[in-house]
Amino acid sequence: MTQPTPDLVLDALRGVVDPDLNRDIVSLGFVTHHAVEDGRVSVTINLTTPACPVKDQMKEEAERLLRAIDGVEEVSIEMTAQVQGAPAARNIAPDIRHILAVSSGKGGVGKSTVTVNLACALAKTGARVGILDCDVYGPDIPMMMGLAGQPEQQEGKLVPKERHGVKTMSIGYLLDDEKPVIWRGPMIHKLIEQFLSDVDWGGLDYLLVDMPPGTGDAQLSLAQIVPLSGTVLVTTPQAVSTFDVGKAIGMFRQVNVEVLGIVENMSGLAVSGRVEDASGGRVVLHTGLRDVELDIAEDGAFSTVIEVFGTGGAELLANKHGFPMLGRVPLEPAVRVGGDGGDPVVVAAPDSAIARSFTEISGLVARRLAIREHAELPVLQ
Repeated sequence: MTQPTPDLVLDALRGVVDPDLNRDIVSLGFVTHHAVEDGRVSVTINLTTPACPVKDQMKEEAERLLRAIDGVEEVSIEMTAQVQGAPAARNIAPDIRHILAVSSGKGGVGKSTVTVNLACALAKTGARVGILDCDVYGPDIPMMMGLAGQPEQQEGKLVPKERHGVKTMSIGYLLDDEKPVIWRGPMIHKLIEQFLSDVDWGGLDYLLVDMPPGTGDAQLSLAQIVPLSGTVLVTTPQAVSTFDVGKAIGMFRQVNVEVLGIVENMSGLAVSGRVEDASGGRVVLHTGLRDVELDIAEDGAFSTVIEVFGTGGAELLANKHGFPMLGRVPLEPAVRVGGDGGDPVVVAAPDSAIARSFTEISGLVARRLAIREHAELPVLQ
C-alpha cells in the first residue's frame, strides 16, 4: 500500500481554493501545519478571520481531498484564524486590528441595534471584539448590552465593561442616566481620543464604533484621530432615510474612509398566523398601507411581509455608489425585547431567522476586510 507523504498532502490541499482571493490555500500561506504518521494526516488551516462564512465548506473540501489520497486512514483538520490588520500605523490603540464606524444619516434607524448584534455575532466566532459608544447625546450601548455602573480603573486606564464576550466603553457609564450631554465639538473630539488611548482595550480584532447620527463632530473627529478600516452604514428603506445616508457617504469619502457596505434595517414586518375555521383559499389583509392578498393553507396558516417603510432604498444607494448591500433586517419584536433587556437577538435567539441575518452581515463585513488586508500581503508561490 502506498504511504502518504507531506508533499502529497500539500498537493491535495492545493485543490482547496479561497473563493474570495481566487487562489489555493497552500499558495496563500493558510496551511501552517501538515504532518503524516502511520496513515494519519493532521493539518492546520489558518484563515484571515474567524468569521469566515465559507470556513466549514473549506474544511469539508480539504477533508474530502485528503481522504482521497492512497494510504490515508484518518484526517484531522484544525481551523484557526488570525485577523490581519495594520495596527502599527496607529499611534493610538495600536493593539486593535480594525476600527469600524457604524453610522447613519439620521437617527431612529436602529444603528445601535445593528452595532451590538454585529459585535456579538463576531464575538461568537471567537474574534476579539469591542464596542466604543461615541453617541454622546444618546448612549444606548450600556442598556442594549445589559451593563451599568462606573468602570473600574487599572494602572491609570479605564477597564471596559464586558458582556456576551464583547468589551464596551460608553459615556453612559460615566454620567447619571438623566443627565444630558451639552458639549461642543472640541469636547467630543477629546472624549473620543481618551476613549481610544486611555481605555485598556487589550488586543482586539474588531472595535465597532457606534456613531451619533448625521455628519457632525464625532464622525470627523474619529476619522482624524485614527485611521479607520471602514464604515458600515445603516438605513431604513424609506426615502427620507436614504436621502440622509447619501450625505454620510459623501462625508466619509471626503475623509478617505471606505464604505464597506450598507444594512437595510426595518426592512418589512413579517406577519404570520392562523385563520380559524379556514380550509385554504385567499383573503385580503387591509394594512392601512395597501391591501395584501394572503394565500391561506388548508390548516389556516398564512404568512406575509408588510413593507412598512417601503422597499429597496438601500439597494438603490449601493448600486448608485458602488458598494455592497450587506443585508436586510426585518422588523421583529424579539430585536426590541433583546435590546431593552440587554441580550441582543443573536445571543437571546441565535437560531432565529433575524439572528442569522445579523450573523451573515457580520461575516460579510469580516470577509471584506480580510480580502482587502490579504491583498496587501506577500503571496507565496
